[in-house]
Amino acid sequence: MSNKNKIKEEELASIKEAINNSNQAKAILGEATTQAYIAQMQVLDVEKKLGEIQESLKEKYGSIILDVNTGEYTVDSEEDNG
Repeated sequence: MSNKNKIKEEELASIKEAINNSNQAKAILGEATTQAYIAQMQVLDVEKKLGEIQESLKEKYGSIILDVNTGEYTVDSEEDNG
């Protein structure tokens, strides 16, 4: 039987704990990165829909300044003059 070299049990437990902590942190980071990516895609989708609505309103009403609280608008005189 060969005599194998071993580190102390406390040292082994310490390194195993550090590895587990590292793996957990990486898993959390991976999940956070995934959630950030999903959020970015949602923002892009919402902004695309907003742009489509704005373009539709521009086609219907021309270039306007809209009060989104009341629905009232004024014609954008800068765009008309430009």
